Amino acid sequence: MKDKRVWLIGASEGIGSALAFELANRGARLTLSARTAAMLEDVLARLPGTGHAAHPLDVCALREIETVWAKLCHDLPDVVIYNAGAYTPMDAQHLDIQQVETMIDVNLRGAFRLAATVLPHYVARRSGHLVLVGSVAGYRGLPSAMGYGASKAGLNHLAENLRIDLRGSGIKVQLVSPGFVKTRLTDKNTFEMPFMVLPQDAALRIADGLMSDSFEIHFPRRFSYALKLLGLLPHWLYFSLISGVRRTS
Repeated sequence: MKDKRVWLIGASEGIGSALAFELANRGARLTLSARTAAMLEDVLARLPGTGHAAHPLDVCALREIETVWAKLCHDLPDVVIYNAGAYTPMDAQHLDIQQVETMIDVNLRGAFRLAATVLPHYVARRSGHLVLVGSVAGYRGLPSAMGYGASKAGLNHLAENLRIDLRGSGIKVQLVSPGFVKTRLTDKNTFEMPFMVLPQDAALRIADGLMSDSFEIHFPRRFSYALKLLGLLPHWLYFSLISGVRRTS
Protein backbone atom coordinates (compact mmCIF):
# COMPACT_ATOMS: atom_id res chain seq x y z
CA MET A 1 0.00 0.00 0.00
CA LYS A 2 3.00 2.32 0.03
CA ASP A 3 2.12 5.65 -1.63
CA LYS A 4 -1.29 4.34 -2.72
CA ARG A 5 -3.95 7.03 -2.70
CA VAL A 6 -6.95 5.75 -0.73
CA TRP A 7 -10.35 7.38 -0.24
CA LEU A 8 -11.90 5.80 2.86
CA ILE A 9 -15.56 6.61 3.50
CA GLY A 10 -16.83 5.86 6.98
CA ALA A 11 -13.49 6.57 8.62
CA SER A 12 -14.44 8.34 11.84
CA GLU A 13 -14.72 5.37 14.21
CA GLY A 14 -14.85 1.60 14.56
CA ILE A 15 -13.56 -0.45 11.66
CA GLY A 16 -13.07 2.68 9.56
CA SER A 17 -10.72 4.52 11.90
CA ALA A 18 -8.79 1.32 12.68
CA LEU A 19 -8.41 0.68 8.95
CA ALA A 20 -7.21 4.25 8.42
CA PHE A 21 -4.37 3.70 10.91
CA GLU A 22 -3.51 0.29 9.45
CA LEU A 23 -3.29 1.64 5.89
CA ALA A 24 -1.37 4.73 6.98
CA ASN A 25 1.13 2.51 8.79
CA ARG A 26 1.61 0.67 5.50
CA GLY A 27 2.45 3.90 3.70
CA ALA A 28 -0.87 4.79 2.08
CA ARG A 29 -1.94 8.41 1.60
CA LEU A 30 -5.48 8.72 2.88
CA THR A 31 -8.46 10.94 2.25
CA LEU A 32 -10.94 10.35 5.08
CA SER A 33 -14.67 10.97 4.85
CA ALA A 34 -17.58 10.59 7.26
CA ARG A 35 -20.51 12.67 8.37
CA THR A 36 -19.01 13.99 11.64
CA ALA A 37 -16.27 16.51 10.90
CA ALA A 38 -14.91 16.72 14.46
CA MET A 39 -14.36 12.96 14.71
CA LEU A 40 -12.70 12.92 11.29
CA GLU A 41 -10.30 15.68 12.27
CA ASP A 42 -9.38 13.77 15.42
CA VAL A 43 -8.49 10.67 13.38
CA LEU A 44 -6.61 12.77 10.82
CA ALA A 45 -4.53 14.50 13.52
CA ARG A 46 -3.34 11.16 14.88
CA LEU A 47 -2.55 9.39 11.60
CA PRO A 48 1.09 8.45 10.98
CA GLY A 49 2.71 9.60 7.76
CA THR A 50 2.02 12.60 5.56
CA GLY A 51 -0.21 13.60 2.67
CA HIS A 52 -3.50 12.79 4.40
CA ALA A 53 -6.69 14.86 4.20
CA ALA A 54 -10.26 14.84 5.48
CA HIS A 55 -13.47 15.80 3.66
CA PRO A 56 -16.71 15.35 5.62
CA LEU A 57 -19.74 14.16 3.68
CA ASP A 58 -23.15 12.56 4.10
CA VAL A 59 -23.45 9.49 1.85
CA CYS A 60 -27.20 10.05 1.67
CA ALA A 61 -26.57 13.15 -0.45
CA LEU A 62 -25.30 12.50 -3.97
CA ARG A 63 -24.21 16.11 -4.35
CA GLU A 64 -21.88 15.84 -1.34
CA ILE A 65 -20.24 12.71 -2.75
CA GLU A 66 -19.81 14.42 -6.12
CA THR A 67 -18.36 17.53 -4.46
CA VAL A 68 -15.67 15.57 -2.62
CA TRP A 69 -14.92 13.46 -5.69
CA ALA A 70 -14.42 16.62 -7.74
CA LYS A 71 -11.61 17.53 -5.34
CA LEU A 72 -10.00 14.11 -5.71
CA CYS A 73 -10.48 13.11 -9.33
CA HIS A 74 -7.62 15.28 -10.64
CA ASP A 75 -5.32 12.83 -8.85
CA LEU A 76 -7.51 9.73 -8.89
CA PRO A 77 -7.48 7.60 -5.74
CA ASP A 78 -6.03 4.17 -6.40
CA VAL A 79 -8.48 2.62 -3.95
CA VAL A 80 -11.96 3.73 -2.87
CA ILE A 81 -13.40 2.00 0.21
CA TYR A 82 -17.08 2.33 1.11
CA ASN A 83 -17.36 1.59 4.83
CA ALA A 84 -20.32 3.79 5.75
CA GLY A 85 -22.90 1.90 7.77
CA ALA A 86 -26.06 2.27 9.82
CA TYR A 87 -27.53 -0.38 12.11
CA THR A 88 -30.50 -0.73 14.41
CA PRO A 89 -31.35 -4.21 15.74
CA MET A 90 -34.97 -4.94 14.89
CA ASP A 91 -37.38 -7.83 14.49
CA ALA A 92 -40.60 -8.06 12.48
CA GLN A 93 -42.72 -7.51 15.58
CA HIS A 94 -41.12 -4.07 16.11
CA LEU A 95 -40.66 -2.86 12.55
CA ASP A 96 -39.58 0.80 12.47
CA ILE A 97 -39.80 1.93 8.87
CA GLN A 98 -37.82 5.12 9.45
CA GLN A 99 -34.87 3.16 10.82
CA VAL A 100 -35.17 0.63 7.98
CA GLU A 101 -35.10 3.41 5.39
CA THR A 102 -32.02 4.92 7.06
CA MET A 103 -30.18 1.59 6.95
CA ILE A 104 -31.07 1.03 3.29
CA ASP A 105 -30.15 4.60 2.39
CA VAL A 106 -26.73 4.50 4.08
CA ASN A 107 -25.75 0.87 3.57
CA LEU A 108 -27.00 0.30 0.03
CA ARG A 109 -28.12 3.44 -1.77
CA GLY A 110 -25.01 5.29 -0.61
CA ALA A 111 -22.87 2.59 -2.22
CA PHE A 112 -24.77 3.02 -5.49
CA ARG A 113 -24.26 6.79 -5.31
CA LEU A 114 -20.55 6.28 -4.82
CA ALA A 115 -20.27 3.74 -7.65
CA ALA A 116 -22.14 6.02 -10.04
CA THR A 117 -19.73 8.86 -9.18
CA VAL A 118 -16.44 6.96 -9.24
CA LEU A 119 -16.84 4.33 -11.94
CA PRO A 120 -16.96 6.60 -15.03
CA HIS A 121 -13.46 7.86 -14.17
CA TYR A 122 -12.14 4.39 -13.42
CA VAL A 123 -13.65 3.01 -16.63
CA ALA A 124 -12.11 5.82 -18.65
CA ARG A 125 -8.70 5.20 -17.04
CA ARG A 126 -9.13 1.39 -17.24
CA SER A 127 -7.87 0.96 -13.70
CA GLY A 128 -9.11 1.36 -10.15
CA HIS A 129 -10.02 -0.54 -7.01
CA LEU A 130 -13.47 -0.32 -5.41
CA VAL A 131 -14.12 -1.97 -2.04
CA LEU A 132 -17.57 -2.34 -0.47
CA VAL A 133 -17.82 -3.25 3.22
CA GLY A 134 -20.82 -5.47 3.81
CA SER A 135 -21.54 -8.03 6.52
CA VAL A 136 -22.05 -11.75 6.99
CA ALA A 137 -25.61 -10.67 7.95
CA GLY A 138 -26.20 -10.32 4.22
CA TYR A 139 -25.65 -14.01 3.52
CA ARG A 140 -29.14 -15.12 4.51
CA GLY A 141 -32.12 -14.04 6.62
CA LEU A 142 -31.32 -13.90 10.34
CA PRO A 143 -33.37 -13.18 13.48
CA SER A 144 -33.68 -9.51 14.48
CA ALA A 145 -31.78 -8.35 11.39
CA MET A 146 -34.76 -6.67 9.76
CA GLY A 147 -33.60 -3.93 7.39
CA TYR A 148 -29.90 -4.31 8.10
CA GLY A 149 -29.64 -7.81 6.65
CA ALA A 150 -31.64 -6.79 3.58
CA SER A 151 -29.41 -3.77 2.95
CA LYS A 152 -26.25 -5.87 3.25
CA ALA A 153 -27.70 -8.60 1.02
CA GLY A 154 -28.31 -5.91 -1.57
CA LEU A 155 -24.73 -4.71 -1.15
CA ASN A 156 -23.49 -8.27 -1.75
CA HIS A 157 -25.53 -8.36 -4.96
CA LEU A 158 -24.16 -4.99 -6.06
CA ALA A 159 -20.56 -6.13 -5.49
CA GLU A 160 -21.15 -9.31 -7.48
CA ASN A 161 -22.75 -7.34 -10.33
CA LEU A 162 -19.79 -4.98 -10.43
CA ARG A 163 -17.27 -7.80 -10.36
CA ILE A 164 -19.01 -9.49 -13.32
CA ASP A 165 -19.63 -6.37 -15.41
CA LEU A 166 -16.13 -4.95 -14.85
CA ARG A 167 -14.26 -8.16 -15.55
CA GLY A 168 -11.37 -7.43 -17.89
CA SER A 169 -11.75 -3.66 -17.45
CA GLY A 170 -8.73 -3.22 -15.20
CA ILE A 171 -11.01 -2.33 -12.27
CA LYS A 172 -10.78 -4.51 -9.17
CA VAL A 173 -13.91 -4.97 -7.08
CA GLN A 174 -13.87 -6.52 -3.61
CA LEU A 175 -16.49 -7.22 -0.95
CA VAL A 176 -15.63 -7.22 2.76
CA SER A 177 -17.90 -9.38 4.95
CA PRO A 178 -17.04 -9.01 8.64
CA GLY A 179 -18.65 -11.00 11.41
CA PHE A 180 -19.12 -9.36 14.80
CA VAL A 181 -16.65 -6.52 15.41
CA LYS A 182 -16.55 -4.64 18.72
CA THR A 183 -17.90 -1.20 17.73
CA ARG A 184 -20.57 1.31 18.66
CA LEU A 185 -22.97 -0.55 16.35
CA THR A 186 -22.53 -4.00 17.89
CA ASP A 187 -22.78 -2.41 21.34
CA LYS A 188 -26.50 -2.05 20.54
CA ASN A 189 -26.95 -5.83 20.55
CA THR A 190 -28.19 -7.66 23.62
CA PHE A 191 -27.63 -11.20 22.31
CA GLU A 192 -24.49 -13.31 22.44
CA MET A 193 -22.11 -12.52 19.57
CA PRO A 194 -19.75 -15.42 18.82
CA PHE A 195 -16.17 -14.94 17.61
CA MET A 196 -16.16 -11.19 18.29
CA VAL A 197 -13.03 -9.41 17.04
CA LEU A 198 -11.60 -5.97 17.79
CA PRO A 199 -11.55 -3.23 15.12
CA GLN A 200 -7.75 -3.43 14.91
CA ASP A 201 -7.94 -7.14 14.09
CA ALA A 202 -10.62 -6.46 11.47
CA ALA A 203 -8.47 -3.71 9.95
CA LEU A 204 -5.47 -6.03 9.70
CA ARG A 205 -7.50 -8.68 7.90
CA ILE A 206 -9.02 -6.15 5.52
CA ALA A 207 -5.67 -4.53 4.71
CA ASP A 208 -4.12 -7.93 4.00
CA GLY A 209 -7.11 -8.87 1.85
CA LEU A 210 -6.84 -5.71 -0.26
CA MET A 211 -3.52 -7.00 -1.57
CA SER A 212 -5.06 -10.31 -2.68
CA ASP A 213 -7.03 -11.18 -5.81
CA SER A 214 -9.91 -12.62 -3.76
CA PHE A 215 -13.34 -11.19 -4.43
CA GLU A 216 -14.49 -11.52 -0.82
CA ILE A 217 -12.59 -10.73 2.37
CA HIS A 218 -14.56 -12.49 5.12
CA PHE A 219 -13.74 -13.08 8.76
CA PRO A 220 -13.52 -14.57 11.31
CA ARG A 221 -13.34 -17.64 9.11
CA ARG A 222 -14.86 -20.10 11.61
CA PHE A 223 -17.97 -17.92 11.79
CA SER A 224 -18.22 -16.81 8.17
CA TYR A 225 -17.74 -20.34 6.80
CA ALA A 226 -20.39 -21.65 9.19
CA LEU A 227 -22.86 -19.08 7.86
CA LYS A 228 -21.88 -19.87 4.28
CA LEU A 229 -22.60 -23.54 5.01
CA LEU A 230 -26.00 -22.63 6.44
CA GLY A 231 -26.64 -20.70 3.24
CA LEU A 232 -26.40 -23.93 1.25
CA LEU A 233 -29.20 -25.62 3.17
CA PRO A 234 -32.74 -25.94 1.77
CA HIS A 235 -35.23 -23.51 3.24
CA TRP A 236 -37.09 -26.04 5.37
CA LEU A 237 -33.91 -27.18 7.09
CA TYR A 238 -32.48 -23.68 7.42
CA PHE A 239 -35.64 -22.30 9.02
CA SER A 240 -35.79 -25.28 11.38
CA LEU A 241 -32.22 -24.73 12.56
CA ILE A 242 -32.31 -20.95 12.75
CA SER A 243 -35.61 -20.90 14.69
CA GLY A 244 -33.65 -22.09 17.69
CA VAL A 245 -31.61 -18.91 17.72
CA ARG A 246 -33.08 -16.37 20.15
CA ARG A 247 -32.35 -12.67 19.89
CA THR A 248 -33.77 -9.77 21.82
CA SER A 249 -33.60 -6.13 20.77
